[in-house]
Amino acid sequence: MAKRYSSIFILAAGVLLSPIPALAGPAPVIEASSQPGAPAETVKALEARLARVERLLENRTLVDMALALESLQQENQQLLGQLEEQAYELESLKKRQRDLYLDVDRRLAQLEAAQAKVTAAAPVTPMAGLTTPSIPAKNGLTAVGSVATSVAPVASIPAASTPNPVDEMDAHKEHDDYERAFNLLKEGRYDLAVEAFKAFVQTYPKGRYTDNAQYWLGEANYVQRNFKTALSEFEQVVNNFPNSPKRPDALLKLGYTYQALGDNDKARLSLNSVRMNYPDTTAARLAGKRLQELGP
Repeated sequence: MAKRYSSIFILAAGVLLSPIPALAGPAPVIEASSQPGAPAETVKALEARLARVERLLENRTLVDMALALESLQQENQQLLGQLEEQAYELESLKKRQRDLYLDVDRRLAQLEAAQAKVTAAAPVTPMAGLTTPSIPAKNGLTAVGSVATSVAPVASIPAASTPNPVDEMDAHKEHDDYERAFNLLKEGRYDLAVEAFKAFVQTYPKGRYTDNAQYWLGEANYVQRNFKTALSEFEQVVNNFPNSPKRPDALLKLGYTYQALGDNDKARLSLNSVRMNYPDTTAARLAGKRLQELGP
């Protein structure tokens, strides 16, 4: 029993007398990439998530750019549509104005032709108050007209001359030729209209519609942008037909043509000539508007 207690005492003393170990420090932090088994899968998962985020950001940017581009395209299409509508309306207005102008000219030509026919068909009547001259009779008496049977017969007044059928046929043909050329112009067949009006001017150099035909020669060339030829045709109206109702229009179109050719000084001269010589006319108002566009 004494041995047992002695052994316990010796063991306890040894434990107490032995050196006390130092306190353990904090556990080292080991990165996942250094841990065996887990690092490869974790890195791959992180990289996959990062790639998905980048793709989402890129897709969002592309979507925004696509939406902006689509919006710009829609606005562009709307602007193009409005431009086309305005161009169509402007062309329609020009066509209506040209048709109206041509229709007025056609009606005036018909009225002139009808008036010419009436004038040609009207009989020549003797002047009112015309009396038979007195003729001396025998025995100193004066006989008037048929009272004295012995006088010589009074010269009769010549009968009214009837219209020459040849002249009427020529006038009718002239009118038909002009209408034919004019209809080609109204139909927009400008090349054929130019040829028809040229032939008309050559065939009827002093006809009733020659000034009109010469003017429309200029118009047909102007519409086709043959400005130099149009300039020559309009100048012939101004120089060769000073009393023509087409002269103010020809002067106006001379101004337009000079402007189209880039000669604004001559354009102003022609337009001012319209305003000075033909005030209170449509041609003068149009000339004033064009002068405002040209500026000082």
